[in-house]
Amino acid sequence: MLSYFPTLYNDELLYSWFARYHIHSSNISPKQTMKGLYGKTNIVAVPDLPTNLNVVYEKLRHFQVPDVAQWIKKHTLFRYYTTFATSEIKHKVYRAMESGEHSGAIHMMTGIMANAIKEWTHFRFCPRCFQEDIETIGESYWKVSHQLPGVYMCLKHNQYLCDSSVPFRGKNKHEFIAASPSNCIRLGVKKVFSERTERFFQILAEQSVKLIQGDFHFTWEGIQSSYRYLLQRHGYATINGKVNQQLLAEQFTLFYGGEFLEAMQSSVDILSESCWLKSITRKHRKSFHPIRHLLLIYFLGEEIDTFYQYAHKEYKPFGEGPYFCLNPAAKHYKQRVIPNVKTTICTDTRRPVGTFECTCGFIYSRRGPDKSEQDLYKIGRIKQYGQVWLDKLHRMIHVEKLSYYAAAKELQCDIMTVIKYANKGKPIITDNKLDELELVKSKKQKEWMKLLKQHPNKSVTQIRSIEPALYAWLYRHDREWLKKHSPKQPNRQSSHLKINWSERDEEVLKEVKLVIKKLKSADKPIYINKSRIGKEIRKLSLLEKHLDKLPKTKEYILQQIETREQFQIRRVRWACHYLFSKNESVMEWKVKRLAGLKGNVAEKVQQAINDEIIKYQQLRVEGDIGGKNQTMAL
Repeated sequence: MLSYFPTLYNDELLYSWFARYHIHSSNISPKQTMKGLYGKTNIVAVPDLPTNLNVVYEKLRHFQVPDVAQWIKKHTLFRYYTTFATSEIKHKVYRAMESGEHSGAIHMMTGIMANAIKEWTHFRFCPRCFQEDIETIGESYWKVSHQLPGVYMCLKHNQYLCDSSVPFRGKNKHEFIAASPSNCIRLGVKKVFSERTERFFQILAEQSVKLIQGDFHFTWEGIQSSYRYLLQRHGYATINGKVNQQLLAEQFTLFYGGEFLEAMQSSVDILSESCWLKSITRKHRKSFHPIRHLLLIYFLGEEIDTFYQYAHKEYKPFGEGPYFCLNPAAKHYKQRVIPNVKTTICTDTRRPVGTFECTCGFIYSRRGPDKSEQDLYKIGRIKQYGQVWLDKLHRMIHVEKLSYYAAAKELQCDIMTVIKYANKGKPIITDNKLDELELVKSKKQKEWMKLLKQHPNKSVTQIRSIEPALYAWLYRHDREWLKKHSPKQPNRQSSHLKINWSERDEEVLKEVKLVIKKLKSADKPIYINKSRIGKEIRKLSLLEKHLDKLPKTKEYILQQIETREQFQIRRVRWACHYLFSKNESVMEWKVKRLAGLKGNVAEKVQQAINDEIIKYQQLRVEGDIGGKNQTMAL
């Protein structure tokens, strides 16, 4: 039985505790300390996953120290290395640390030995923590949080950790070496990292510390299903679970940056069959280093303490059922009565397509995923109206004698749909309905003639632009009449009137300035070129044929118009801002789709995409850190 043992500090490695005992007890030989702790001298002084701790506890329990379970969970790297392991491996590692079972293979069991990520070569310390410890408790100690792989920063002081002169796995395997002023000297010049990388250092340190402080109970299957759900939600996997590895690798690397991934020993080589990112997002039975799990989790918008809520959760791009019936003819219109949705993939966009089939016979579909409350009430395509809808239509037309217009308005469809289905299966349309159709035509014709009277000097193209829906209806249903009653092309006779081009220049310039201002203030970017400006001010012919006679207008237009490449870059910037404002992930495929870019793009446009994505991803990171009111100390 030992007569003295020092206090175990918060966040202290058991190794450090035992090392301080060696100093405090004034033992001359490391073997003497090992004998006192374990009763024998051939035990290895393991810094991260010590074993046979029950033996040590029996010698210390009279000091009312924390129990072995607390030692293992709070003062070793047990939680760090086993949180993502199977329950079987976790149990074996715990038993080895507790009682010594299979202790010789403990690092093999966790997968540390086979992993490409190497541990720190020396014990690590924070100079400010060290100084504060000396001033407050008279000594310092090795902190668990400072020894975690990939942790560069001290979270308490927001500054870089330093290597001590004590090897993490020393030559004398049976010696505990305590932190001291002689071995914790700040040596050499630290490597300079970018501000962006430093922000990620802080984030990874936070996630790593959460990992060792939390009592997480993950299963292998739960981890896989969480990844699958998050990949689907963010657009990296289809509803069938197939991952777009190329897209994922590009966005992952773009998000973190090569410098940070290299520092984490986790660079991504998509062409390699052993690419860790490809492997971790596939069905597998491999173990992966905790760093790589933390990197993927944060990239997918979660943290270690929120990630597992998606375990075994099915991705539903259209939300949870029951779903709304959108049949205006049904009594249950806009009620949640459809129990299930059939989800397929759109062959063009690869987006999910939901088909909703109600018992009333009404079947509709739309592309997903649903992103807002309004999306729940949208219909992309009506596949079948159903008997309830048809019965109501026939009752309205043939019993209640309502007009086609009235029926179309109540059933929320086009009048031609009403005409089509009202007489389906009937050999002829009744005289009354023929009369009504003629009335519709007559009404449309009067509207058109009124337009002609209001705009006697306009061409058919100009009038068409004023009432495009009216023109389209007449073109479909009364084309010959429309041709006869449209403005004829004027005879082009040369004018002998002298034009004051200087005065005309001033007039046109004012119109051009107003139009360009309007185009630039549009919610969605509009391509600004001479043709568009001419159409907007309805003087396209003038700009095409006589722009040289309008020097001020010409100069202003040349300053304002843009190339296709410039327009694409403007759309890219708009798309990124739009996605960010909607709290969506700013990813290349989303930006390209929203900006209307297909296939390969020009080098400058691609560079703009990359720059904008990096900018908004940095804003996201800054927002995450800023919310915690922390400032990086360099």
